[in-house]
Amino acid sequence: MDDLLPDGGLAEVLQQRHSGLGSPMLVFRLAIAVTVSWLIALAFSRSPLAIFAPITTLLVVQSSPWSTLGLSLQRILGTGIGVLAASLWVNLVGLTWWSFFIAVLAALLAARVIPWSVAGQIQIPIAVVFVLAIGPASMGTDLWRVLDVIIGGLIGLLAVYIYPPRPRTEPLEGALEAYRDALITVLRRIGDESGNSAATLPNGTNHEYIDDSRALRVVAESGRQALTKLADSARWNPRGRSVLPRLQSDALRLRRLGGMAVQIRGIAGAANLLYDRAEPARLSADDFRRVVASLAELAASALGETGEPVATADPATVQQLSDRLAVLIRNAADALTPQGEGPGSSLESVSILGRLDHVRQQMMVFALAAEDEE
Repeated sequence: MDDLLPDGGLAEVLQQRHSGLGSPMLVFRLAIAVTVSWLIALAFSRSPLAIFAPITTLLVVQSSPWSTLGLSLQRILGTGIGVLAASLWVNLVGLTWWSFFIAVLAALLAARVIPWSVAGQIQIPIAVVFVLAIGPASMGTDLWRVLDVIIGGLIGLLAVYIYPPRPRTEPLEGALEAYRDALITVLRRIGDESGNSAATLPNGTNHEYIDDSRALRVVAESGRQALTKLADSARWNPRGRSVLPRLQSDALRLRRLGGMAVQIRGIAGAANLLYDRAEPARLSADDFRRVVASLAELAASALGETGEPVATADPATVQQLSDRLAVLIRNAADALTPQGEGPGSSLESVSILGRLDHVRQQMMVFALAAEDEE
């Protein structure tokens, strides 16, 4: 599941991006944190302008400690690099139009190669522009600018870490339900529309369910993003300890739904070429629709009905439906090759039945895994 869950390492935390202002509670927390940061900077900082600390707090506070840590590190490191480099440069050559241009160009080129998020990369040229605009100063003053940024980042972390928001599992569950519903919908459309066209479809014209099958990738990405967001919100969060143990299970559910989606997309592509074409398929449309309808019934039992949580209702019922479907698929395959004929003329029909049987087995694995977890 490593490719679905963020690894939590330094490289990953430095890729954290700003996710917006979020809820009204986060806005209120942010306003308090920025004000406190400004007051502390006024009291302790030796910088001429006490702006670096509150600006840093304003930019780094997020809805979770983990994302706030990532943005704080990027802000602190980026500002430190930019301030120190610009201070050395402006004190060495002075401030002219050409020294300003060279400094900004060098900062942008350096930021471009650093493997951070765009928000982190842009901190380097922003710090350079600030230093150049304010003008030459002593090295002590420049160091205090960096310290102000560190103060702002630490206050931002404290603002989120002190009673942080509880990770919400509902968005992930909703994404998994949407993924499951999309899979079942595509299956049912494949069964309903294949062989039911009023006219033969010309080459290059697809059944309407092809667009829905392609859209499964978008639904899958929404599920992956919801899982990543839940993992990020639980990491470094004292109120997220109950969520961390379930992440592997959630990633496995998403992975198994993804495996079914790959096969269902293949079934859609094969059915699109087999049915409503000039050359009839060896597997009749009625037999195909019967198998697909049975698979959709199994999906509703193994994965949950549309609108319900993604869970297996009754493993015994799932087993009965699976066994009945297995017999149906094998009987349909046996009938494809009359005695004395080879399987070559039925290859496409046998292949699509094999895919349907593979999805049946995937659904059984999903149902049995859910039973084991209980």
